[in-house]
Amino acid sequence: MTGPSTTMMALRKHAAGEHALHLDEVPAPQARPGWMVLDVGYAGICGTDLHIVDDEFPSWPPVTLGHEFMGTVRELGEGVEDWSVGDRVVCEPHSLACTRCHLCRRGLAHLCAHKRSPGWGIDGGFAERVAVPAHLLHAVPDKVDDVAAGLVEPLAIVVTAFERTPVPPGGTVMVIGPGPIGILCALTATAAGAGRVVLVGRRSSAVRLELAAELGLEVWDSAEGDVAERAYRHTRNRGIDLVVETSGAAAAVAQGLGSLRRRGQMCVLGVSGEPTIPIPWGLAMNRAADVAFSLSSSWSSWDAALALLARGAVDPRPLATVFPLTDWAQAFAATRDRGVVKALLRPVPHSTTRSTP
Repeated sequence: MTGPSTTMMALRKHAAGEHALHLDEVPAPQARPGWMVLDVGYAGICGTDLHIVDDEFPSWPPVTLGHEFMGTVRELGEGVEDWSVGDRVVCEPHSLACTRCHLCRRGLAHLCAHKRSPGWGIDGGFAERVAVPAHLLHAVPDKVDDVAAGLVEPLAIVVTAFERTPVPPGGTVMVIGPGPIGILCALTATAAGAGRVVLVGRRSSAVRLELAAELGLEVWDSAEGDVAERAYRHTRNRGIDLVVETSGAAAAVAQGLGSLRRRGQMCVLGVSGEPTIPIPWGLAMNRAADVAFSLSSSWSSWDAALALLARGAVDPRPLATVFPLTDWAQAFAATRDRGVVKALLRPVPHSTTRSTP
């Protein structure tokens, strides 16, 4: 452990309406009862972070961004048990869930309307340290390195989706959208026993499609003919068993519904930027489709995600490009421009290196 320090660097949004971030020197967090302070190892930039900057997602500034992170326990608050200084951990972003509403009492605290997650409701992980509730932590297995641990949160979102709509053993799964969530969906569906997995994307996502192909995934360019027609042709006119939609685009939703077999399932993970999008309602009825919408990450998905990493069933590290916290502007620009698949910030003081695992 490093010596005591009363200040640290943190990447913060100062006020609503100010579409900018600032790397500030701020007071370091202190452990309070039931909470712990972590030294942040890696923190991932999510599409939600871009929306927070642009005031397109709720936040409570001034606030330090970053809700996807792993770290090492630095300080234990009063009453915290079963953890030790130096433990490597990841943290569910469901802080301040009320524990009293019908969702919390059903075990769905991740959907609680009262929660204020790190990164938008309270200070998050784009900083050298972060304070988190101890009950939200999960231990990182020894076999899982820090970079992989820094990607557990998006993997947990994927696992939650497959809790809602399980992968059919030996079945055909189509994933639409080759972003980080889409690629992780395809990798996880493969690990979960799908017979065939297809990842569909556009030419504008060439970097991501190329990486997916390098990882051994079957990739379809949506510009090369009608996706639904191709799906039926490749399944001997049966259709897809499970479609996972991760893009939020209206055209992709229509492609997904059109690709389903009758009584097929569709899981929606993509968040649309529009308040309404046209849906081929009659087609969905004709397919007798089951459509589920999956949001955030369940408690059980975190241990499951860590177990997948520990046995090497899913390896997310090729998705990551690491930037020091001081290069946050380049990391955000690369995320916006899709120049990287997943940017991780490493809040190491005075770091000047950048690496791709």
